[in-house]
Amino acid sequence: MNIDIKQDYPELCAAVAQQVIDCVAAKPDALICIAGGDTPLGVFAALVEASNAGRVDFSRAFFLGLDEWLGLGRDDKGSCREMVWHHFFDKLPLRDEQICFFDGLTNDPAAECQRVDAFIAAHQQIDIVVLGIGMNGHIGFNEPGVSAENTCHVVDLDPVTQAVSVKYFGEPREVKQGISLGIKTLRAAKRMILMASGEKKSAIVAKTVQTESSSDIPSTLVKDHPNVTLMVDRAAGGQL
Repeated sequence: MNIDIKQDYPELCAAVAQQVIDCVAAKPDALICIAGGDTPLGVFAALVEASNAGRVDFSRAFFLGLDEWLGLGRDDKGSCREMVWHHFFDKLPLRDEQICFFDGLTNDPAAECQRVDAFIAAHQQIDIVVLGIGMNGHIGFNEPGVSAENTCHVVDLDPVTQAVSVKYFGEPREVKQGISLGIKTLRAAKRMILMASGEKKSAIVAKTVQTESSSDIPSTLVKDHPNVTLMVDRAAGGQL
């Protein structure tokens, strides 16, 4: 796994955004997956700025959601859909057919998984995926103990994930399950970026690098991907 340590969060976000820009320049109809959550917010801002400045053209690109809390929709503060649309999709001139995102309000999660799997298959593979690393090592909603053979699947959320969810929602909410791209799906991506920022992530970043691949730390399951880079700021890389 390649490791790229940037000075601070703005420099990190600019560098990750440039990877996405380069991907689209090489393949205008690329399939792009960028995680929701706090970590990529600066990446979204950098990509919107680049689009407005004419440095990237997303008119032929496609976007794939990474995960969603089951039971939450776009109107729910802190849902993945709400965050990604508010910070990214709503700020770009995209057509509905360019976006495939899990519906957290679905009454048939299994059918929703099949729909997203079929969308990926129609595009052959994800061209670039940008993943955050959770405090317990989760990537997407692939929680500790996850199988490396999962494609899109429903997940029982780890207690750590449930506890930190309050930062997104602003108040405690009962969220017990998520729906997510699986490890097998992520590993099939052409290009993978693991992204982390801040001192609070330094311990799990170090574990990701220094621990053998194990389902106990899901982020370790993708580090032997043939084209993966761990991109962190100096604070997150402080224990490397």
